[in-house]
Amino acid sequence: MFASSQFAGLLHHASVWLQAYALVLVMMAVGASLERRWPAALLQSRSGQRLNMVYAGLYLALTEAVKPLTAVASVAIVNALGGGMVVLVSRGWGALASFVIVLLTIDLLEYAFHRLQHTWPVLWKLHSLHHSAVDFNVTVTLRHHWLEVLIKGCLLYPLVGVLFKVEPWIVGATSFVFMFGNAFAHLNLRVDLGRYVTWVNNPQYHRLHHSIRAEHLDHNFTQLLPLWDHLFGTLWVPAKHEWPATGLKDGAQPRSLLGAISWPLGLHAERGTALGRKPVAMLDKETK
Repeated sequence: MFASSQFAGLLHHASVWLQAYALVLVMMAVGASLERRWPAALLQSRSGQRLNMVYAGLYLALTEAVKPLTAVASVAIVNALGGGMVVLVSRGWGALASFVIVLLTIDLLEYAFHRLQHTWPVLWKLHSLHHSAVDFNVTVTLRHHWLEVLIKGCLLYPLVGVLFKVEPWIVGATSFVFMFGNAFAHLNLRVDLGRYVTWVNNPQYHRLHHSIRAEHLDHNFTQLLPLWDHLFGTLWVPAKHEWPATGLKDGAQPRSLLGAISWPLGLHAERGTALGRKPVAMLDKETK
């Protein structure tokens, strides 16, 4: 009985992973078709994109594997802090208002955590895997170190449960908005939003966050709404033809699946000028 229940649990997790990975692959395929039609940068590495796609599958598998641990940690934190201070409506038009409140709260928490990732050396070691992408495109969307999932699941997302008592489906619905929003923001897509470029995170706005140019350092941290960058002084409004190169100071990036998994153990991406990104003077010298 115990063995069969374990097998059923593993089968369920495998099914969830497969569905999530299939959705991600479809999302990447749609994004890639848009990138081919209106590319911001040409001649990107196909092997790098394939590595990102394989890593995305592993990342999702590890995310699913740590769910039981993050669930236990979340419940413990929420209960310990007397969670659910504000009860949100989960039906009718009130559910829409609750959805917006939860969405804005998570987006603000993501913004705060993202700034910490660029401030604390330990978190930067993990986050620099994402910033190591020289080829900025839709396949980079899930190129995050899997330990970040554990940190967020145990420390960041439980704060939503501490603040609000809300039906799980509302929180789940916001996850789809962030997933598609993140994919859109990482597209290698030359799209001009004009006066609306700072209304929502988009390919040009977020590309500046990944920029190797020193003037773009520590700007455009938002995950969904540039509102937070505006409020906290980290907003950089991209000029019409501002599409900089991306990557790290030393040009380091993972060459294999093992390299991506063990990324924080490497000696690359040290904090320094522009958080490990190349300074403008060096770029100018290289281009001469």
